[in-house]
Amino acid sequence: MNNQRDAILGYTDEQHAYFIRLIENNTILGHSYGLFCESPDSEAAESIMTTLFLKKSFWLNGSEFQNVVQGLQPL
Repeated sequence: MNNQRDAILGYTDEQHAYFIRLIENNTILGHSYGLFCESPDSEAAESIMTTLFLKKSFWLNGSEFQNVVQGLQPL
């Protein structure tokens, strides 16, 4: 049976962090994982979002959970 995977990307104002939530078979796995960024208009924010988009792509293409969240902080 194939697993159904998705991921949600977002920004939390309370924590000033961009995050990814990994979903498999309609279940959110673990916590939200992300990187902190004080200013959503900065170059750092663009780099963080690019990283998270790549991680989402890796997740959707079958990468292991631990490999996808590597380098991210649990939020």
